[in-house]
Amino acid sequence: MQVPRIPHWARLAIERSVGHSYYPFVVGMIAFVSTATFTFPFVFLLIPAVLLAPRRWLVLGLSAGIASGVGGGVLVEMFQYLGHELVLERFPQLFESEKWLQASAWVHQYGLWALAVIAGSPIPQTPAVLVYSLADPSSLGAMFAIGIGKTVKYVFLAWLTERYPARFVAYRRALEEQKTV
Repeated sequence: MQVPRIPHWARLAIERSVGHSYYPFVVGMIAFVSTATFTFPFVFLLIPAVLLAPRRWLVLGLSAGIASGVGGGVLVEMFQYLGHELVLERFPQLFESEKWLQASAWVHQYGLWALAVIAGSPIPQTPAVLVYSLADPSSLGAMFAIGIGKTVKYVFLAWLTERYPARFVAYRRALEEQKTV
């Protein structure tokens, strides 16, 4: 199993800012970049961020969710600007996956509600955002839908991480052991 890696710059940013008052802002900015560029799943950074500052779990979850919503709005604008052909050219595997078909069907049927549910679920949101952006979207609507879904998901995950940290630490150790084998 290949586990996505947290970029080195993001790891350094949270490690260096954890003791400062602007720490939630840094975590939020990383969530924005992660969502707007779809370079890595932000959840893999949220858990260590909460483990480093467990008393700030609520603020971290809120800032990450709101920033992800703004990043989702930017992503819709990018997809509109780039166009369907360029996205298909750069990411052909995106259109062939089963998750693409599922997200596409939901977004066509339920619109922004589906986008909010997908953003709050473990399903990758990028295919849904792409489908939505091809159908004459509202970037502001997408920003709110993704923001609500991500905020609910990130606050819940941050609360779980703060409440049951031993499980996340044990999970991380198991992943590290799998990589060495």
